[in-house]
Amino acid sequence: MTPLEARLVEELRSNPPITFAGFMEQALYDPTHGYYASGIQRTGWAGDFVTSPEIDPAFGALWASAFERAWEAAGQPDHFHAIEIGAGEGGFAHAVFDAVSGSFASALRYVIVERVPKVEARQRDRLGHAGVTWVSKLQDVSAADAGCVIANEVLDNLPVNLIERREGALAELYVSEADGRLHLEPGAVSDPAIASYVETYGLAANDGARAEVGLEAMRFVSAASHLLERGAMFLIDYGATSEELARRESGTLVTYGAGASEDVLEAPGARDITAHVNWSAIADTCRSSGSTVTLLLSQRDALRALGLDDLDMALRREHADAVASGRGVEAVRSLSRRQALGVLSDAGGLGGLQVLVASKNLEPPFALTNPTAQGAGG
Repeated sequence: MTPLEARLVEELRSNPPITFAGFMEQALYDPTHGYYASGIQRTGWAGDFVTSPEIDPAFGALWASAFERAWEAAGQPDHFHAIEIGAGEGGFAHAVFDAVSGSFASALRYVIVERVPKVEARQRDRLGHAGVTWVSKLQDVSAADAGCVIANEVLDNLPVNLIERREGALAELYVSEADGRLHLEPGAVSDPAIASYVETYGLAANDGARAEVGLEAMRFVSAASHLLERGAMFLIDYGATSEELARRESGTLVTYGAGASEDVLEAPGARDITAHVNWSAIADTCRSSGSTVTLLLSQRDALRALGLDDLDMALRREHADAVASGRGVEAVRSLSRRQALGVLSDAGGLGGLQVLVASKNLEPPFALTNPTAQGAGG
């Protein structure tokens, strides 16, 4: 039993059950025992999993080109804010600064939203860059005239309420204690907005079906959209449209530690908890916040639209030249980087992540010529 589980068991013995959203918030972000908030390194080669920025700096460099295109679309203002939410170990920001140059580099003002002090300290050590400002929450970011917001694998970690259809009626599942263990038990829906969300997106229509309700993700996206007068927002995550989610009648909640598990109450504080993003709800939130949703596509297609194929070709030439001239170390480096690009774009892995692109009072920073983009309608 983890320390957080022991504490929750003790608290719930004499208190009412808590919503799953409340449980998930504590499991991930409890200041002392939360999976992320404890400050233990979770991402990168020394962590539990590796995200795209740690695979190769190309990921940050390609997205830096999207930032620059948005800056150009905004008329090349003197100040352009890039707001990164959930920056992990700082690899993305590091790659962006290495990639930008000239007038855009001078205009760039980089803001990292990081709620965990120990993680922020590691980011500061890695970046050490005068052009970066840190804030602990989205509400502390000053509104900007022009800029971009990027959140890579953030939305799937925001707390969700858990609902289930029982004998035709909608019930919410709460976390309670019984016999010294945590359990899920049904109860009345805690917020009318939950029932409205379920009805709007056609979730849990059949008896026994479960679904997650991502109200917190919608609030997050609304707040992020209102940070910019002109700009673009890039949301990268695992998700599905509401129609796809409605067909997944067991829901999408899963926990990760040494391996994946569908026991969502297992070892709170020691395991990650994720739920697929409802892109239909996120797209609706973008629109209601004044943004235009321009694309929902795979990470593979997004990176290709930003120049991944050209980069791969350049590395192919570097490798051939290095081999021809006997520069073995450089040849291996070029080959390794090409393999990393393959990992980033593998449709069965990171390339299968989805990217929602929204713009506000601005022409879209890039367009997709590949016809595999998906709709994000409600």
